[in-house]
Amino acid sequence: MKRSMAAAAATVAVGISLAACSSSTSSQSSASDLLTGASPTGVTLTMWHNTADSQALLDLYKAYEKASGNKIVLVNMPQSTFPTAVQTKWATGARPDILEWHGNEDDAESLNIAQNAIDLSSMAFVKKEGTLAQLAGNIDGKTYAASIGFPSVWGIFYNKKDFAKADLSAPQTYADLASDCTVLKTKDAGVSPIYMAGGDQWPTAVLAGFDYMAQYNVGAAYDKSITSDSAKLTDASGPFIAGMTAAEALDKSGCFNSDATTGTWLNSLKAVLNGSAAMVAQSSDSIAILDSDASSATVDANVGFAAVSATKSIANFSPTPLGTYYVPKTGNTTKEKAAIGFIKFITGAGYAAYVKESGGIPTLSGTAVPPLQELWAEVEKAYDAGAALTVNSQIPGFGNFGPVAAELFAGQLTPAQAASKMQAYYLQAQTAMGS
Repeated sequence: MKRSMAAAAATVAVGISLAACSSSTSSQSSASDLLTGASPTGVTLTMWHNTADSQALLDLYKAYEKASGNKIVLVNMPQSTFPTAVQTKWATGARPDILEWHGNEDDAESLNIAQNAIDLSSMAFVKKEGTLAQLAGNIDGKTYAASIGFPSVWGIFYNKKDFAKADLSAPQTYADLASDCTVLKTKDAGVSPIYMAGGDQWPTAVLAGFDYMAQYNVGAAYDKSITSDSAKLTDASGPFIAGMTAAEALDKSGCFNSDATTGTWLNSLKAVLNGSAAMVAQSSDSIAILDSDASSATVDANVGFAAVSATKSIANFSPTPLGTYYVPKTGNTTKEKAAIGFIKFITGAGYAAYVKESGGIPTLSGTAVPPLQELWAEVEKAYDAGAALTVNSQIPGFGNFGPVAAELFAGQLTPAQAASKMQAYYLQAQTAMGS
């Protein structure tokens, strides 16, 4: 079974206010009534969607409109500020009819999904999703989201030509990143060894923690040690501080782009594609963006993917927000039923065409795998080799890690101080959840 963006850059204060605002008006119909029967037609549905959606997803929305007779009005949530934009709007009490959102438990909890969205556990797609349904939008064993996008697999994208010019092989560890940086600065002057997108904040968490921590979170081991209070983020000899220390050392060694504090996710992908940056720590969700900037053949000729962790070649993964959908409770039975019809369509009649157009890896069993782009094949290989769950997935309050890591790279915090901040956010979030 294939399972499948990004760490949220929202403050814990927003998360707490979300919990306070979670009493969305519920539909008077029972869940079983909503999940069965024909979908209404002539209905206009609003969808909060990530502007990083691929053309295949946008075409899937159009296919649903044609098949159903309903209309989807897309409310754009900018990819650069996606988590904050959604959480801030949600906190006002506003609700879309369809919500595209992260599948991570922590992110789902931040919107109090168990109270504010319809339980989809009895729908046919859940069995086809297999273990993914136990992760994406799953709260206390109930599945609230349909995830048709392959999981976000995190690692290092690298420019093949830059590496060939410097006579380097793909990195596997943080020691490799450091040594590759030294070589690249010597043999490939003018190229930034690593692109840091500090302007968008959330990408800073990838190098500072996600990738480094992968080997420690196999089987969600590190997440469980934190949530069981057998370990703390502030442990001086723990992997959390070690990861930030290793990433900080790369920064101090001059491995980052000169505009690291203002660089953006989109520019980081352009840079690794054109070779002005040799590496960027990112997820497979970036492939659609790369493919929108050049043909897939050009992307494959220039960009490779490597699984990198502290001392081992291990990738990490999380349910992607791109193609993960919830049906919020709005109190409008007709629209709720139509939104359920959308879920049925994208996981049923419309799914095979979406997979074929996207060229991605299916998340629903029984679906033919299309010919894979070379870069996607590298991602799948890293995933199948035993990718670990991304460390932010199950630790409450971890949505704050991006901004905290940005402060680390800006020289405003030491690794120990950053860990203290994150430990405080974790405890606050636990309290807000009533834990």
